[in-house]
Amino acid sequence: MKIDRASAELRRGGIIMLRLTNGESGLFRAVELIRDGDADTLAQLSGSGAMLVLTDNRISSLGRSLREAHSCATVPVANRTISTLVDIAISVPDADILGAQASIVGERPGSLADMTTRLLRIAKLIPSAVLARIPSRDRIFQERLARDQNILVIEARDIEQYGRQAAESLKIAARASVPLAIDAKAEIVMFRADVGGEEHFAVLVGGEVPTTAPLVRLHSQCITGDVLGSLKCDCGDQLNAALIFMAQNGGGVLVYLAQEGRNIGLLNKMRAYALQDIGLDTVEANHALGFKSDERLFLPASKILRELGINEVRLITNNPDKISQLDDAGIIVRERVPLTSPINTYNQRYLNTKRDRSGHLID
Repeated sequence: MKIDRASAELRRGGIIMLRLTNGESGLFRAVELIRDGDADTLAQLSGSGAMLVLTDNRISSLGRSLREAHSCATVPVANRTISTLVDIAISVPDADILGAQASIVGERPGSLADMTTRLLRIAKLIPSAVLARIPSRDRIFQERLARDQNILVIEARDIEQYGRQAAESLKIAARASVPLAIDAKAEIVMFRADVGGEEHFAVLVGGEVPTTAPLVRLHSQCITGDVLGSLKCDCGDQLNAALIFMAQNGGGVLVYLAQEGRNIGLLNKMRAYALQDIGLDTVEANHALGFKSDERLFLPASKILRELGINEVRLITNNPDKISQLDDAGIIVRERVPLTSPINTYNQRYLNTKRDRSGHLID
């Protein structure tokens, strides 16, 4: 719940205090919502200079590189305007934006800078922050500062545990018969986590779960493809094809995950689309925004399957990562069932990228 509160605060442009287990702490704001004077405010409150945090993928898209051990980097904010900071973090990647003389300090996984990017990902914001470290590790001082300034304090361990806790606490919240065009007996089962997070659902094609190794499709939300019929991807085609295949082959379960745009959110997906319009592929576009190639986590799917009494599946997928993540979570994949989709002028490069750069098993 606290992580969801922090996400809401970041999305309205607020300040969060982040603290590591060793007592190191800092104040930060999301770059994309920063305003004039905010960097100075962070510096005054913390007692140290503000730094711009960028992920390793964003740094790479700007023509610079970090050591493998570094997941992100910090750049001094001093003498940079707000518009310049936003450009460095979000705009079309250009090696000249940072400047050849920019001082870039690599940051390791688990550092304050790294944890800010993780929390921003949870909030579906660009993973770039303006961060000011608090020199004192005195928890009493930190708590007093947070209380006096009405700032929410988040522990790094809460961020690290959030994804797993949200997945493991998923429970059935509601279920109802929903006649579908492909199956009048279909039932929809809604899932909600005790700790907050996204709501997911499952479609029981045939109205019940087959007793042994049912056909299962893990489908991530795609409003543009599933609802609007976008030609840029194959999501809507895959969704419909999987449902029809289940209906024609004795039923199955479609797990619909609230992970829009490979879990970067609809707004950021549109930003990625805009970058694709100027020549980047889907992986390059995600990296340019600071994200990983794929931010999805399939732990929620494994918990949903277990809640439905399913421990082994015949998985309808072209994505080996889904198989490996289910396997790691204890769900046995007895068979991979390939899924083919129509190719058109608009999704050809997208499908090629999935095959060539993301390892999807597409013929």
